[in-house]
Amino acid sequence: MLQLLRSLDRTDLAALASWRRLSMRGSNGAMDIAEALADEADIGEAVGKLGWRDASRLASGSVEALQSARLRGLAVGTLEAPELLPAASAALTRQLAGAGDDVTVERADLAPLPQATERAHGAAQLAADAIASLDLAPRAYRDGRGGLQLGATTVRRIAAELHTEQTVLSPLFEWMLDLGLCSPVADAMRPTAAGRAFRLSAPLDRWRRLAECWLAELSVANRAGLLRDSASHATPQTELLGLTVEGRLSQLGLLLTHDDLRAAAELLASALPEEVAGVYLQPDLSIIAPGPLAPVDEQALQAVASLERRGLASSYRLSEASVTHALGTGLSIAEIEATLARLSLTGIPQPVEYLLREASNRHGRVRVREHPVRPGTIVTSQDPALMDALRVDAAVAPLGLRQSGEGALVSSASRDTVVLMLLDARYPASAENAEGQLVPLRPRETAPARELGPSDAALRFADALHDEATRLDAGDDAQTWVQRQLEVARRAKSEVTVRVDLGGGKETTLRLVPMSVAAGRLRARDLAADVERTLPIRAILEVQLSEQPDVE
Repeated sequence: MLQLLRSLDRTDLAALASWRRLSMRGSNGAMDIAEALADEADIGEAVGKLGWRDASRLASGSVEALQSARLRGLAVGTLEAPELLPAASAALTRQLAGAGDDVTVERADLAPLPQATERAHGAAQLAADAIASLDLAPRAYRDGRGGLQLGATTVRRIAAELHTEQTVLSPLFEWMLDLGLCSPVADAMRPTAAGRAFRLSAPLDRWRRLAECWLAELSVANRAGLLRDSASHATPQTELLGLTVEGRLSQLGLLLTHDDLRAAAELLASALPEEVAGVYLQPDLSIIAPGPLAPVDEQALQAVASLERRGLASSYRLSEASVTHALGTGLSIAEIEATLARLSLTGIPQPVEYLLREASNRHGRVRVREHPVRPGTIVTSQDPALMDALRVDAAVAPLGLRQSGEGALVSSASRDTVVLMLLDARYPASAENAEGQLVPLRPRETAPARELGPSDAALRFADALHDEATRLDAGDDAQTWVQRQLEVARRAKSEVTVRVDLGGGKETTLRLVPMSVAAGRLRARDLAADVERTLPIRAILEVQLSEQPDVE
C-alpha cells in the first residue's frame, strides 16, 4: 500500500483521499493512511460505493476496471499489472451475489420496441431542448454542499416551458452537468461549447451519452430490482430513456442491465425514425414537422418560432413575439424569411408574409439603452399608448419601471434582461446603443468548460502524504508494513498470527503476543509453547491481527 501511495501523483492522491473519505486533518502519517486503506471494513465500505457496472467489470478482471480500482486503493501493484486486494475481492463477491444474475427475463415480457424507441428519441430531443432553454433567459443556479445544480424553481419553470415534468428534467440537468454540457457564467447557467455541439449531434449519440450516465449510476440493488420486478423499480429516468415503458422492462433496458450499451445503441439505430426534409407552414401560423428534423434545421426553426408540442411529429408556432425575438437577436427579416422558405414544404402563406411585414414595422418601437450615469437602463418609445401600457402591465412589474421625465422609463435591471422580459410580454422591444442605433442583444454566451479537480486542501494533503511515503524505506515496504502491524499489536497487547521464513524454502506459523519491537527484532510470547521468542523481523513474511485493536 505504501508503494501505491508513492506511485500516485498529487491529483490522484487527492482524489483517492476524497473518494475513500480519508481524514485530512490531524497528524495521520503515511503509515496510518496505508493502514486505513488496507482495513477490511473500510475496503468493504468502499466496494459498496461502486455501481453495478464498475463492480461487475472489476469482478470479471477487466484491466481498465482494475486500474480504476487501483486509483481507489482497492488494488495494488503497477499500473500495467494491478492486483485486486483479497478483501476487495471478497467484498465484491458478497455484493454481486444479489445483483440478479440468476434472473431470466422472457422476451414476451418485454415492452414493445416501438414504444421504447419513441421514448428514447424523446429523451434525446428533450436534452437538446434543455440546452436551448439555457439561451432563452438567464437561469439561476446554486453551488452548495450538494454541488452545482439548477434551483428547483428554475427547473420547474423550464419543465413548464418544455411541457415535461420536473422529476424528469432534474436528473437530466444533473447528467448534463456531469457531461460538461453546461456551466455557470456570472449569475446564470449557460451551455458550454460541448453543450452546443451536443445539441447539434445525432439523436442516437445524445441518447447514448445519457444512457452512459444512467448506467454509471446504476446500483447493484436497482439492477437486480429492474430484472426481478421492473414495475416496482422503474424510475422517471428509465421511463425517459425508454429502458422501461409504463413499468415494463424494454429490450434497451435489458441490454443496458447486462452492460451492453453498444448492442442497445445498434438496436435503437435500427428503429429510430428517419429525419424529414421540411415542415408544413400553415396559414394559421402553426408549423408542423411530420417527423424529426435534422439538428441544424431544428435549431434554425427554433430561432424564429416557439415550440408548442414535442413528439415524433412536433408542432411550433410563429408569432409576432417569436419574430420580434429573432429580430432582437440580430436576424433580419430577410434571413427569417429565407429560413422559413428553405424549411417549408408548402411555401410561405400570405398570413405569414403579413406577420413578417408587421413585425418588421413594429421592430424598435420600444427601445432600451444603458443608463449613461448609473447602473440600469432607460426605456423609451414614440408611441404614448405603449408607454402607458408599460407603466401598468403586471407582466413587466419585476423590472420596476418608473417614470423619468417625459417619454422615458428607467429600470435597475440590465439592458438585455429588460429587452428579453419585454419581448416575453409581447412588446416590440429592441436594444440600442448610446448613439440610438439598434443593436442585437448580447451574443449567446458560451460558458467555459468547468474544471473539476481536487480542492486546494486535498492537494496540500496529497503533497504531504506523498513526501512522507517517499521518505520511508522504499526498498523494503514489506518489512515496514510488518513492523507497523507488530507495533500496533504490541501497543494493544493483542494476539497475532505470523508466518515465518525458516530458510531452505520452509515456513512455519506462530501465534504470538508481541512484547517488544526494536532494532529489527521481535520479542514475543509464543502462546502455543508458552515461551518467549525473539525473531528477526526480516524473517516474518506476514502478520495477521486476531482482531482490529483499539490503539491509544
